[in-house]
Formats: sequence, C-alpha cells, structure tokens
Amino acid sequence: MKHQDPSAMSRPRPQLTVVSNADARFFRGLAVAVTSAVAAASGDFDYRFLILDGGVNAELLDGLAEMVRETGARRGIRATLEPLGVDQNRLLVLPERRGSRMTYAKLVLPEILPALDSIIYLDADILCYLGLESVRPPAGEDHWLLAGARDFFAVIEKDCPWIDQVPRAERRLPYINCGVIWLNLKGLREMDFTTRAIAARAAIPVARQGDQAVFNFLCRGHSHILPPAVNHFTSLGSTRPFREGNLNLNIHYIGSPKPWLGPPKTSTWLAHSLWHQARAALIPGVALDMPSLPPHDHAIVRCKAALYTVFNPPRAAHYRGDLRSLEDPARILAAASKHWSVRLR
Repeated sequence: MKHQDPSAMSRPRPQLTVVSNADARFFRGLAVAVTSAVAAASGDFDYRFLILDGGVNAELLDGLAEMVRETGARRGIRATLEPLGVDQNRLLVLPERRGSRMTYAKLVLPEILPALDSIIYLDADILCYLGLESVRPPAGEDHWLLAGARDFFAVIEKDCPWIDQVPRAERRLPYINCGVIWLNLKGLREMDFTTRAIAARAAIPVARQGDQAVFNFLCRGHSHILPPAVNHFTSLGSTRPFREGNLNLNIHYIGSPKPWLGPPKTSTWLAHSLWHQARAALIPGVALDMPSLPPHDHAIVRCKAALYTVFNPPRAAHYRGDLRSLEDPARILAAASKHWSVRLR
C-alpha cells in the first residue's frame, strides 16, 4: 500500500456526497461501483456514500464501508459509507417494478436529505474509470435541476406517459439517463418535486416506466447535458472506445445479464471482462474469473454482421466492431490492469 502524507489526510477538502441503491442481488455490483469511484478520485474531494436501504445485509455493508475507507486512504482522502433509510410507507402508492418499489427511492431524496443542496447519484451497475467529479453542471450555473448524459431515448416524447401535459414546444427537449446524475436537491425541494413525482407516477398503473421518466418529465428544460463518457452504456456497438484504447469513461451495464449475474453477449464481452478484472483488483480475496462467451451468441452476431451488410450497413459495422473487440485489439485489458495498479498502490 502506498504510504500517504499524514498532512494530506488532515487537509480540509470539500465533500462529495454520492447516493447509491442496491438490494442483496445487486450488492456485488454496488461494491465495484463505489470502490471504483473512490479509486478514480483526484484527491481534491473527500467522499461520503449513502446507500439507500434495499435490503442489503448490515454486515456486508460494514465490510464495504471498510473497503471504501481503505481505498480512500490509498488515494489520500477520507471516504465513508453508511446506509440511508427510506420510509417505505412513502412509496406504497407506487406500483412494484421487478418485485420492488426501491427503484423509485430516488424520487424521495430531496425530502429525506434536507440538509444537502446537491448530490451525485450512482447506479449499482456502473464501473468507474473516469470517476464522478465531473458529474456536475458548469460552475455558477445554478438554474439546472439535473446533469447527466443523454439517454438512448434522446428526447422527452420518447419516454413520457404524461406527454399530454407537455407543451409541444417542450416535447423534444433532452432526455437524460439517470444511471449517473447530479441532482440539485435544493432546487427540487423548491418545486415540491417529491410530492409531484409520487403523484405523477402513482397515476400510471403500468410499471414499465421507472423513476427516470418522472425526473425527465418534471425537470424538462432544466437538464444539463454532460458528455457520454460520464455514463457509457453497454449495447450493440458500444465496444468502440475499448477497441480504440479509451478507458476515460464510466461503464454502465444496462440491460441483462449484469456481469455478476450471467454470461456476456458478444457486444458486452470486453466490458464484462473489465468488470471482473476490476472486482478482483478492488476487493480483497476475490479471484480473477474472466467470463466466457456463449458460442451461440457469437454465431448469431457473425450471421447478423453478414446479413445487415446488405440491409443496414451502419448496423452491420457495429456487429463487425463487436466481433473485432473479442481480440482486444488495443489491449484495453492490459491498460486497465495498469490503471488499477497505479490507483491502488
């Protein structure tokens, strides 16, 4: 372990408050998300993690808090982690989504964190290389309510069950992905966001839309767009930065299976490999177990790469790129190994 200057640890620094959310099934993802965020720290901030209580074992959280503290010490900063309780009665009017109402817990953050003006929210299926310190609007611009990377939906009208309440001039305003976002809690409280958000979501009986649609509906016109690198989604064609040797991003493992829950697809094999490598580097006692690619998926992608060459050349190029990624042409896994050896020494 790298020995830090004691004076560096005692030096006053601003505190970055990061909120995340996980249940027992997502705990392994949470552990990688928060420890990788601390490993990416610049040294200019201390970190405080608040974990929305989705049913994670208290002993596991205590162990994770110790890992976060030790990772922070390696970076010469203070890093803490603690649970954040949610009054489940506040969420009872909402429908369950995938067997839980915790997906809506972000909606109550302005209400349950009255002493904080802003936070960063981090999903449990994120791996941080870039880190979280750039997840904020430009200094001095206090009119923003959200800041984050643009989602696949791109504009409000693509995912808004309340579209009849949105003026036509606002329906193509930017739509943000809420996996990694900055939240202006003070501004949200001033607009009574939590009450309005719960009422809006409760009015829609189908549980397809989660909290993300609500945030974009109520905060439209006040969402600052950040570069895609702060929240790089795994999907068809998403291997391009890895094929080019670019690790200066945060990887968001959207869809399923998550790296800790099942094998990858061709388009996600390299991203999954990076996650398993990071877990082994960040968490003591975890052995490196690189994922294997299901042969049937590989065969399907090869067929699609050929077929789409005729019908949809841009999509075919994505398939070919994903196939090429299986060779790790830029040796991104070696670069990632060096990244962790430098960040955790």
